[in-house]
Amino acid sequence: MKILFIILLSILAISAIPLIFYFVKSKRDQKKSVDMFHASRVQKRTNAKMMVFYQKSYDRFSNIPILRNQLASIRKRLSLINTYDEFTIRKETMRITFWILGSIFVGITVIAIVSWNLIAIMIAIAVAIVANGMLITVFVNKVEDRLLKQFADFLEENRHEYQESRRVDDAMYDAAQIAPHTIKLQAEKIHEVISSEDPQRKLSEYYAVAPNRYLKIFAGVAHMVMEYGDKPLAKGSMYLGTITKFVQQIRYDLLRRRLLNYKLQGLTMIALSPILLSFPVRKWSETYFPITADFYSSRIGYIILILIFASSIISYMFIRKVGELDEDKMKGSSFEKQWEKKVYSWPWAKAVVDRMVPERHTRAHYKLTRLLKESNSPLTKEWFYIQRLTVGLASFITVVILCVFLHYNAIHQIMTNPTAGQQNVMGTLSGDELLDANRRTAADNDIMNQFKEVDVNFRELKDQSREDLVQIIQSKTGINMNAAELEQATERILTKMESIQSEYFKWWELLIAIGVAIIAYYIPLWILLFKRRMRAMEMQNEVDQFHTLISILMQFDRMSVDTVLEWMERFSVIFKTPLRRAVLNYESGAEQALQALREEAPFESFDRIVKRLIRASEKVSVAESFADLEMEQEYYAKDKEDKLTRLISQKAILGQAIGFVPTTILIFLYLVFPMLYMTLQSMSSVNQIL
Repeated sequence: MKILFIILLSILAISAIPLIFYFVKSKRDQKKSVDMFHASRVQKRTNAKMMVFYQKSYDRFSNIPILRNQLASIRKRLSLINTYDEFTIRKETMRITFWILGSIFVGITVIAIVSWNLIAIMIAIAVAIVANGMLITVFVNKVEDRLLKQFADFLEENRHEYQESRRVDDAMYDAAQIAPHTIKLQAEKIHEVISSEDPQRKLSEYYAVAPNRYLKIFAGVAHMVMEYGDKPLAKGSMYLGTITKFVQQIRYDLLRRRLLNYKLQGLTMIALSPILLSFPVRKWSETYFPITADFYSSRIGYIILILIFASSIISYMFIRKVGELDEDKMKGSSFEKQWEKKVYSWPWAKAVVDRMVPERHTRAHYKLTRLLKESNSPLTKEWFYIQRLTVGLASFITVVILCVFLHYNAIHQIMTNPTAGQQNVMGTLSGDELLDANRRTAADNDIMNQFKEVDVNFRELKDQSREDLVQIIQSKTGINMNAAELEQATERILTKMESIQSEYFKWWELLIAIGVAIIAYYIPLWILLFKRRMRAMEMQNEVDQFHTLISILMQFDRMSVDTVLEWMERFSVIFKTPLRRAVLNYESGAEQALQALREEAPFESFDRIVKRLIRASEKVSVAESFADLEMEQEYYAKDKEDKLTRLISQKAILGQAIGFVPTTILIFLYLVFPMLYMTLQSMSSVNQIL
């Protein structure tokens, strides 16, 4: 084991040498290529030598298969939250890649030094692969938060410029010139849109690529003010009031993200840490309580260890769901790369799945369709059943392999564990006692192997088999063994053989594998239900944002209900699907479309908005229907603060309850329980001897 460990460490060290050489070589190459970046706008924010380093790193890493996929994943996530130029997106991609790879390399190195265990290193690598997505999300979210903060600062500067020039386009252009590079790209793009000859077409194109909903709405409002002009209100300019509401909403969103991150920070690592801590815990327990060594090597020890691993991974997945805010809008848009789609294209798989998917016009079909929509899943019903079947089948195979391994391990323990002459309560053997125990184990193995060769009834162990065994023991040990020692050796070897004979795959283990497969079959369904619950906690927040959006739109003259619906659909994340259907069906009948919207999204606060839209489509204007929004702004602000506190508190409690489950299992089942269990076993054996 130590030789394999040293070999693995050597491989890690050797693999680091090309990376170090590459860094040194890149530093030398930078001197030759700095001039090509002096004219770049990115030069204002990033050192030219570092830009050269990032660009060359991107080109060279793109030629390595594994790293190429990593770069593509990070680049795709970044492109969804900002319209970078090529130099900047490569720089941001490599910066995040270096942070992730560096963190993983340092973590695995520390674990290798602390544990000095090959299995621990392999598990650490597996955990790093699982945690890679989490690290990407963490770093990309930081970029998104930075964009929102810069946008809020840009709006404040835009307000100042507009107060001087009273022109939307000029104020936007002047504010963009002193803005950070990231938001400057967006501001210049919006300025280009509202100043173009065909702003409607340009605006539609920008909606498709805008990194977040705030920029979408701001671009649309800026265009409407450019087209229809600003409007003086009781509290001042309509455009300036809109900017104030945008800044308040963005800062509220940033506060919500910061508070949730503060409450949940570290929980993902706490959920995964028992996987790695299980090895030092076992080492410590075996050092100070040697009696527990047999427990950790036994069947129940391995079962508890697997339970710790499974609970850690499941807790990690659920904590990720608890901490999600708007990540869903960045996921699931690419259906062509779903592995379920490829599997469903196989004829035999399609035939099986089609028989399992609920038929149309049934209650089960309607419930599944609604669940997929409400959880914002990218899967179709057929793909979802492929996922469930795959998880169930994989769990069944895993349990079967685990049972076979546990039987093999039990036989291996019987054949290799030192055979002590008498029970030792403390579980420790002196040097001479350990040497005698190992000799006794080797002698027992030799006798059992010879017995299997000469006795055809080995599996039955009849009385005649016992006599044959006694003769073999006498022939192996000599005639100087007294009757009591011979009886003791015979009983010991018979007990070992009976234990070995019992180690085979049993029918009830097959039932356990089937039961685990059935439970695993429902795990994807439970994840969707949990995800829907998390999204339900965010529904009220989105309704509050709708209030802010409508309070902006209602200030424009001749604002219609269908226009409000379009803007709500553009801004929405959770209610996007029913709103989109209402927009498409609106021309066929306004009231019917809005009534269908109420049925598809039966959330109380959202339902009140739809009721007002129905009234605005029949009798009064949008401004009259939502007139109380402005009067109750102070109440809504306090109510929103209270809801934020309760939302963060609920998510924090739920996240902590889930995150500490693996640690609890580690402490009580893998540390305390082995001591109690083995102590009781030893005391029971001693009592039998006495």
